[in-house]
Amino acid sequence: MKKKILVLIVLFLGFYFIFAHLEVHTKRNQYNVLPKGNLKLIGGVLYEDEAKLRWEKLPQHMNKFHQTPSPVPPIPIPYPNVEGSLEYSEESPNWKFLSKKVDGNGSYEAILLPDGTYLTEGGKQGTYNYGHPSGFWGTIKHTLLDVIPHFFNDDYSY
Repeated sequence: MKKKILVLIVLFLGFYFIFAHLEVHTKRNQYNVLPKGNLKLIGGVLYEDEAKLRWEKLPQHMNKFHQTPSPVPPIPIPYPNVEGSLEYSEESPNWKFLSKKVDGNGSYEAILLPDGTYLTEGGKQGTYNYGHPSGFWGTIKHTLLDVIPHFFNDDYSY
């Protein structure tokens, strides 16, 4: 029994190591879209950009992979391109926004920095999601196709 479990673990790790180095993972951002212009609060956690795409602001506990390793001092006017209030935190200054694709397959991801720009380089950048993390199956798909491969390879500069 232990041997079978070990074989399954090795196969699981091998699959994700290979998948994380394929173009389907490393070039995923060719499908990603960032918000256009200002984000306008339309209700609750829902915003709309100037291209009429709707963006959901995720809670900070769903944004820990996109934060800075050390505190960031506040700036005079944080998030200048957002209408509506975003709380500034030195420990978690970045905000994560998702826009679910119209066809329901996947979502665009944008990581908003305090200066109003979006994080588009490095391992903490927003990336296109093959699985939109809503509902049980969406969360499973997002975990398997988007989160786990990132731990094996967070280089999207291929």
